[in-house]
Amino acid sequence: MTATRTVFRITAFLPRSISKEVLEALKAVGVHDLYTTAARSLVIEAKKGISLLLPGRDLIADPMDLVFFLGGEKTEIPLFNLVVEKGHLAIPGMGSVISEAIEVPSEEILYNEESVQPFDAPSIPVHPHAVTGICCIVQRGRGEGVARIALDTGTCVPAINFGIGTGVRDKMGLLRITIPAEKEIIHVFTSVDEVHGILTMMAEAGDLERPGKGFIHSYPVKKAVVNMKVVRGGQQHAASIEQVIGAIDHIKGGAEWRRRARGIERPVRRQRGFLDRRVDINLLCDGGTGPDLVKAAMGAGAGGGTIQSFRHVRPSDSPLAAMSPLRELCSIIVPEDKLETISDALKAAGAFTDLCHGQVHFRRVPRAVTYMGK
Repeated sequence: MTATRTVFRITAFLPRSISKEVLEALKAVGVHDLYTTAARSLVIEAKKGISLLLPGRDLIADPMDLVFFLGGEKTEIPLFNLVVEKGHLAIPGMGSVISEAIEVPSEEILYNEESVQPFDAPSIPVHPHAVTGICCIVQRGRGEGVARIALDTGTCVPAINFGIGTGVRDKMGLLRITIPAEKEIIHVFTSVDEVHGILTMMAEAGDLERPGKGFIHSYPVKKAVVNMKVVRGGQQHAASIEQVIGAIDHIKGGAEWRRRARGIERPVRRQRGFLDRRVDINLLCDGGTGPDLVKAAMGAGAGGGTIQSFRHVRPSDSPLAAMSPLRELCSIIVPEDKLETISDALKAAGAFTDLCHGQVHFRRVPRAVTYMGK
């Protein structure tokens, strides 16, 4: 396997009304290579008065922008703090941001490492919790039902964006028409103590062990500021319950104290088999080239992949201007022992030539659930 080095990926889920302000602040400090796509967040609307007696939808969807970029070790903390400051993420209900340590090929040069010089950013007024990320891919139209697990357990405000799935669907011949290609991608962040329970409940809600229903996995997060304001409306006190919980988490040094209160340890329908020792190959490529590259990976042993469309944000005079502004992020989760074979297949398919302008990074997947066949 090609030698790798560690860099950092910062991902923010920002209300659309303030995302432009964050992008401008990042541009001002030299972040000239970043990606953005449309998303939405879900919260529960607190009912009042006679509305308590009326049935009906109690979820509110708010438009968001999902933004991510890669950077080096020296600027990770200042850039993270800058996103929190300009995105007003210390205020409950605004959004979330995470930082991950990921691996890239040693010879790959990150443009942001060259353009961003170390700088001082205001320290954030909150203490990021140690959390784990959960990413769940389901058929389009089923996202809210699965994302609701995070709301009902008080875990966080989930975010959802769209993608195209490949895998079981492509192997089913004529039956493939019964499995939509369009997917919803759910992003949840939870305490390391609670990830097993949340992941299990989300897998059950999405029937993810049935053919073509989807895929869920966890991944490590270095630091995070998480939006926990899962209910909108009805506050009658000086501090919201989310602010109180956040303060106690800080005093207690984590979220272990509230595990029982959330009821996360409730019995599941049956003992679930988890996949482990996986790696998520994140391949960025020009728009339209992702499907053929995922097929090449599947030909080398990958089970499938999910393709998301992003807009590449860069200056007009950027050295990266040769790349298409429409980029695709292919997430291909593979067993560790197949990583080298599949990486070689992507290279042979032209992923890293001027035809695709491919860039790749890797992150560890401690646990996953999907259909595994008979």
